[in-house]
Amino acid sequence: MCRAASSTSLSEAVTRRGLLGAAGLLGLSGCDFRPLYAPGTAADGGNGDLVTELAAVRVGPIYERTGQLLRRNLQRRLEDAAPGTSARYQLNVSYTPGVEVLGYRRDGTITRVRYTITGTWDLATLSVPPVPVARSDIPYRTIDSFNIPDLQFFSADSARDALESRAMEEMSEAIVRQVALALRRRMEAQAKAKD
Repeated sequence: MCRAASSTSLSEAVTRRGLLGAAGLLGLSGCDFRPLYAPGTAADGGNGDLVTELAAVRVGPIYERTGQLLRRNLQRRLEDAAPGTSARYQLNVSYTPGVEVLGYRRDGTITRVRYTITGTWDLATLSVPPVPVARSDIPYRTIDSFNIPDLQFFSADSARDALESRAMEEMSEAIVRQVALALRRRMEAQAKAKD
């Protein structure tokens, strides 16, 4: 096969894939697909703004250093989206770290460590008494690992700190996505109840 013929067939395949992908996205609009953070419309049954609802969520205290990293990541994603929004919800998050050794040297020293961090959350209103809004059905789990170089303790500490930062960033992203879905369902249910 000549080179010109193969490049033509390759460009046709890429064009065909692009058209099929666009057709698939257009088909999603018929099955109530819409972006998660898009403002509600009358067709959706609501008119509230999800970003404002997320900014009304306050994150409860999470203890220890990794908990503080998680709390700060959550605050950045929630409260900092619309500063000055009055609080209406309380988000409580708990996590459980697990450590597993993956590698050893011949002398028995550890060379690789894996962290498995499992987290759950629950969301309630700030009213008295608090009304539960949603909670995590399935605990979210993030897994990451780092190497421990030979006699380079600062490097090992830096690698562990980077691991904790990545894991808490990933966990906060998943929690905010789940909370956004729960708040969106709540907004749509309240809009339907008004009708």
